[in-house]
Amino acid sequence: MDETLRERLAADEALADAAAVVLDRAESGDGTVSWTDVSGAVPAEQWGRLLESEVLVATDAGFVVDDPDAVRAVVDDRDAAGSEVSDAADSADADDDADAGCWSAADKLAGVAALGLMASYQVPVARDTIGSTADIFLGPVEAALPFGATIALLAVATTVVSTTLRRRLMDGNPQEAAQERLQTVKERLDAARERGDDEAVERLQSRQQELMLEQLGAMKRMVRPMVYAMLVTVPVFLWITWLTVNPAAAITPAAQVLPIAGRVVWTAKLVGPLQVWTVWYIACSILSNVAGKRVAKRVGPKISNYRSVV
Repeated sequence: MDETLRERLAADEALADAAAVVLDRAESGDGTVSWTDVSGAVPAEQWGRLLESEVLVATDAGFVVDDPDAVRAVVDDRDAAGSEVSDAADSADADDDADAGCWSAADKLAGVAALGLMASYQVPVARDTIGSTADIFLGPVEAALPFGATIALLAVATTVVSTTLRRRLMDGNPQEAAQERLQTVKERLDAARERGDDEAVERLQSRQQELMLEQLGAMKRMVRPMVYAMLVTVPVFLWITWLTVNPAAAITPAAQVLPIAGRVVWTAKLVGPLQVWTVWYIACSILSNVAGKRVAKRVGPKISNYRSVV
């Protein structure tokens, strides 16, 4: 393996991860590896790059790593560097925790407010107060639209707000990224155990623990946008609940005819405490969320390409 390729492998984390998995699978067997052996751990794109860069070469018996000692040296050097950097990264993670685990005063206030709103479900006085206040803003909407359309509109609106907050307050899906890195390390750890490399096992176990902590931190970061979203979704639920149980505000029809279900009583219970309007709200939220993700997948690359051109 020439020096240029070693530098490329050292600089490209995704390619190095793929090379490490392929090397581990090859060394745990007869020295050869095939796509079926690693398809669950190595993306097809990276497998193709390994072949293109000649890290993997084809033989009569199968694919083999062209220079396994050089690949192992690059992987070990990267793991060692990762262990050294982890101490420095701990300080960066501490800064991240300041944003994720140790929330700001505004985040804590939002969390307390969200818990208070959820607790108000069980306090009729608080529920009626919040419901009557929200009715000042939502009442005209409900008066202009059928109750089912109002529920659908609110479900879509709260889904849009939640999605926007998640995108603004959280960069991508940190938990998914941490899970992918954890799965890669697990594959390498299993291979190291099979070949009896105690040093690699110890190093990878340490890395696995670090990634588990990162995954915990990612979960904390995912909670933050949920707290702010609850400040919108919970009052909406409280208002609908207040509207359906408050006789003075019962301008909502007791029943409505839907295309498939026929005549529906919105306050009827379907499963346990779930009423018809609750199920309708959840269904509209799920559908709008799925539709939003599909639109984002189609529009996102076009926007990125436009920005790169501009």
